[in-house]
Amino acid sequence: MNKVLLSLVLLLSISILLIAFSPLALADKGEVVKEDVCGSGNSIIETTDGWYVAAEHYYGAYFYEGDIVFGKMKTYGMQELTRSDGSSASFYIEDWESDIGAAFEELCD
Repeated sequence: MNKVLLSLVLLLSISILLIAFSPLALADKGEVVKEDVCGSGNSIIETTDGWYVAAEHYYGAYFYEGDIVFGKMKTYGMQELTRSDGSSASFYIEDWESDIGAAFEELCD
């Protein structure tokens, strides 16, 4: 291969690695299935692997049913979650449950 083609292949390979290991690629993905749970903008988010995340809204954008969101959801504490349009908000992750009813209980106690 000539030097230009070899350089392009190397640049493409590095770009693919950077995209694959970006924070968004490592984030959880989910869909908001319940909005404004027990008031205050709280959300229940169903992750792509079937968990129901009880997320207590603190500040930033409000999420609505059907929104696709990204972020670290299967962890406890404050997390920045981002909607697919780029809007973000801070949520306190109360818990993640295998049953939506349990997620409701976490937010409505």
